[in-house]
Amino acid sequence: MQNTARSSPESCHRTLLAGLLAWGVLLTSQDTGVAAETVVDPELAKLNTAVEAARFQWQRSSDARSELERTLLDAQNQLRRAAKPLDALRDQIGELGKEIEASNKEIKQAVEEFAKEKSEGEALPPAKYPSEKEALHRKKLAAAQSAKEPLEAKLKAAELELKPLQDVVDQARGRLEEARILEERERFGHLQAVARRTGFEQAREEELIAQGQRLTFARHIAPLLVEHCHACHNGRVAGGDLNLETWAGLQRGGESGPILVDQAPDKSLLYTECRDASMPKDEPALHGDQLQILRHWIEQGAPLGVGITEEMSIVTMVPAASQTLSPAASGKPAAITALAANDAADHVFTAGYGEVLAWDKASHELRTRLSGLPERIHAIDFSPSLSLLAVAAGRPGRVGAVSLFDLSSPATPSPNAIPLTITVDEALAVRFSPDGKWLAAGGADRVIRWYDIPSRLEYRSSEDHSDWVTALAWTPDSANLLSASRDKSVKVISARTGSIELTFTGHDTPVIDVVALSNTQAASVALEPKVSIWNLADGKVTQRVKLPTLPRQLAYRGASAQHACLAVSLDNGHIAIYSGDDQQAFVKNLRLKAPAMSLEFEPTTGDLLAGLKNGTVVRFGAADLLEKKAEESAENRSEWLAQPK
Repeated sequence: MQNTARSSPESCHRTLLAGLLAWGVLLTSQDTGVAAETVVDPELAKLNTAVEAARFQWQRSSDARSELERTLLDAQNQLRRAAKPLDALRDQIGELGKEIEASNKEIKQAVEEFAKEKSEGEALPPAKYPSEKEALHRKKLAAAQSAKEPLEAKLKAAELELKPLQDVVDQARGRLEEARILEERERFGHLQAVARRTGFEQAREEELIAQGQRLTFARHIAPLLVEHCHACHNGRVAGGDLNLETWAGLQRGGESGPILVDQAPDKSLLYTECRDASMPKDEPALHGDQLQILRHWIEQGAPLGVGITEEMSIVTMVPAASQTLSPAASGKPAAITALAANDAADHVFTAGYGEVLAWDKASHELRTRLSGLPERIHAIDFSPSLSLLAVAAGRPGRVGAVSLFDLSSPATPSPNAIPLTITVDEALAVRFSPDGKWLAAGGADRVIRWYDIPSRLEYRSSEDHSDWVTALAWTPDSANLLSASRDKSVKVISARTGSIELTFTGHDTPVIDVVALSNTQAASVALEPKVSIWNLADGKVTQRVKLPTLPRQLAYRGASAQHACLAVSLDNGHIAIYSGDDQQAFVKNLRLKAPAMSLEFEPTTGDLLAGLKNGTVVRFGAADLLEKKAEESAENRSEWLAQPK
């Protein structure tokens, strides 16, 4: 697994010292100017001590892991040196194996030639069997086999002598794996300590902001840059060689030189170009209030803001909802691109435009609108306890958001999003683990993020794919996460270690969805008319189910709810239902008025819900799904237009 860039314990120590100077320790000169008095905030000092203690634990576990890596490398080198003389022996056995294979082919050919000669010359005297050619190759075969057998016995004995060294390597590898898990746990402990300190500092900063005594880059300036400047001055397109994607880029300036002069707005191009309406180019000028904010911020020394780093994208500093475009009045219902349904929940949740809509299960009336999201909702998922709802959303190429909503009061879900992560491109997938420990998220930035549910902090992240992460699924035992990608692969990732256990490459086109059929098997679909059923252990395809057209979504119902079955939504507006047994036999076809953009089985009743492109939600009764009926028959279904009035 290739981890995304993380801070080392040493760099975090430097950040701690900066935090001490900024907040925890205030140095005030005496009248003489010779001495300095240290004033320490007791609460912040306590938090700083906790951060330093956590950093020490992380550093210690990191050092232990490094030492075990060296131990493993030494053991592997020792085993490699001891096994080197066996390479020649293996080569000999390999060559003899090739001779045996060639002799068997020649014998087979000789037998076939003899049989042919016999059938063509029945009037002639019977030919001598075996033929001279066959006898010669049988002699070669026997010689090769006789030579190979003692060499194999010698190799086996030598490998037994190497077993103690192999055991040392295996033990070192096991200890290293445990050390890596411990290091990750200690790193997360440090992250939690830093988060507590940051929360305290942010509360103090909020007091100053509320009193009008402080402006920050993150709170006041980044939104202006995202709205007016980011489109032309970012990491991909840097007009005038000016990249305003990050604070570091702003400080570097562009081809005209620095654009920010500390405490001097009239010497700062960032301010003067906006004041003179030279920028933003071909766009409305900043109004008076915005210019005043920019000026006062520079006069205050251009504070960055608590918890913000120099390389952080300004897009991630701005609430995702504020980066959502107003919907165009097309007059058409919005497609149901995502839905979440659970028979134990009070509502069915569907995707809206920049919001999630909560519908009463019985009356289909709109009860609540969950807001604070980017315009496109791509995935919705319940936590196992039904107390949280996770949402992946975004705006193409601009912003993505992974958010939570509090459902602890089922009748009245909290309408305000709890942001977990804001990214520079769309979030496309979210899935809670069945044991409720993890929330996994992925998207167009290729990063898979693992969130610790109790703390709601990012526990680990990785860039295991070379293209978008399009879908996620968990095995029922929560041991493995499956990630589908536009790079044509599916990864099987260990929840315990975060390492890749297997990469499935059985598709020739981008993979669009994956589901776990059990702890040992998965089903996946790509931009090709088939479903691949494969083993998680070895990636072996056990079955390919041919489809009449391209698939869109998968949903799987386990045997605990009615009978197991697999549902596949198709481009032609149908849903194909297959038995969930080893045969994956086709059962029936469900005809819809529009293609299904989202599918979800209710876990207990086994009912299937489909969100359609025409804005309708359709529910199919569980009992009817595996009954073979004519395509045109009206299944036990109900439907409603899931659109706000």
